[in-house]
Amino acid sequence: MKLKRLLAAGLAGMMTIGALAGCGNSSDGGQKTSSDNGSNAQAEGSESSDSGEVVDLKWVIIGNGMPENYDSWISKVNDYIKDKIGVRLEMEIVSWADWDSRRNIIVSTNEPYDIIFGHGGNYISDINLGAYCDITDLIEANMPELNEMMPEECWTAVKVNDRIYGVPTYKDIAISNYAIWDKELVDEYNLDIEKLTDLESLTPVFEQLKADKNDYPFYSKNDGIYFIFDAYDQLGAGTQVLGVRYDDQDAKACFTLEEPDVYKALQTVYEWNQKGLINPDAATLSEARAYNMWRIGQGWATAAYTSWGPQMGKDVVVAKVGDSILSNDTVRGSINMVSTNSKHPEKCLQLLNLVNTDTKLRDMFYYGEEGVNFEYTEDGKVHKSDKNWDMAGYTNGCYFTVTQEDTDEYGQFDEIKELTDGAVASVMLGFTFDTTSVYDQLANCGEIWLRYKSEVMTGVQDPAVCVPQIKEELMAAGFQDILDEAQKQIDEFMANKK
Repeated sequence: MKLKRLLAAGLAGMMTIGALAGCGNSSDGGQKTSSDNGSNAQAEGSESSDSGEVVDLKWVIIGNGMPENYDSWISKVNDYIKDKIGVRLEMEIVSWADWDSRRNIIVSTNEPYDIIFGHGGNYISDINLGAYCDITDLIEANMPELNEMMPEECWTAVKVNDRIYGVPTYKDIAISNYAIWDKELVDEYNLDIEKLTDLESLTPVFEQLKADKNDYPFYSKNDGIYFIFDAYDQLGAGTQVLGVRYDDQDAKACFTLEEPDVYKALQTVYEWNQKGLINPDAATLSEARAYNMWRIGQGWATAAYTSWGPQMGKDVVVAKVGDSILSNDTVRGSINMVSTNSKHPEKCLQLLNLVNTDTKLRDMFYYGEEGVNFEYTEDGKVHKSDKNWDMAGYTNGCYFTVTQEDTDEYGQFDEIKELTDGAVASVMLGFTFDTTSVYDQLANCGEIWLRYKSEVMTGVQDPAVCVPQIKEELMAAGFQDILDEAQKQIDEFMANKK
């Protein structure tokens, strides 16, 4: 049921983009045309700025709920920002479990707020509701430091009809996959893991490991070899069977399961299943075990020391698999939007600019309250206390202005920035598929794929049999209509890029 709800949310987010939201209060729920937005917002923002007034803003964000020391923390934040930008802030930090329902209530009922966290799953649908301010013409004047820092591709990725409605978080905004190996096995078998990044090259190694260790070299849960779809921009359509390969300069929408690289991977995982190299219950598991001889993970190389190894309880070594890929979906994983009803859109952007670019303030959001959650060391690093900070660091600002922890020996933020800045942008960056005319077909095709997905991805089903069968069912449900409509819009988009 969870997958169905996620699919429904994704499809809802792709409905026709109608009248787009502006900023300010009005009797019709605050909707204004894009042309109204800039001048009205600027006039209102300038008035509060010129008068020296300290304005009140509310920011709704996700985390582990409200911190115990919220009152003392926000007091220090406000002491800092009121002199810099004339803002007094109130935060609502919603727990993970309550986030979806709370966010939906806030947006759908026009509950007052100024800034709200979001992601690609609801970005488009909320814009269609008129929930968010068109900030396109306000960025340069109110976010000069962040605008200079932010790669242009990030702004492109959050554009809808060539307008910007959210501030993306400049962090690990590209997919980078790594093969993660148990170092003990790599040393024992003298494996050159840099030459073992294609799935088919792993088969003889896995056979040897299975024979010698009497364990499953690929211990998987029901998403199996999910990473094979990362090379395909799924256009925000909400289903893995539709996509455009990130580096296809012809930008052809395709049935991904028939693409040579995907089909070859499905053949390989089926072979693994037949040879007993995968745990037999993989297709039914929603959680995998902690230990893996080998697996693929998204992240960066030093996560081997800071995350992947400690989680597994073993030393691990990693090898990068493929390009780092930047797409709409990867950038839209963390965005902060300004409410169309905010009285102070300029101040909202000034606040986001400061949180992203001012290291002292960035540390307050990332680590918490100085003297309670962390201390600065003599060499200018951060030493965290045992007291947890309940805000999620990826939601509120740039990674690359955060002070390094004293326990961080590997400079992971520098590595993340290098990966991000060196990422290959998808040919579909900035493209948003308007699925209005094929909404029902997409919903039906999505359901068909979900029925097959776990068994296909874990090698239970033979692709020679199941792929033609899936295609036949998809075509009967209108998949060709989806392909045709997607290609029509893609061709228009590509023509306009030239």
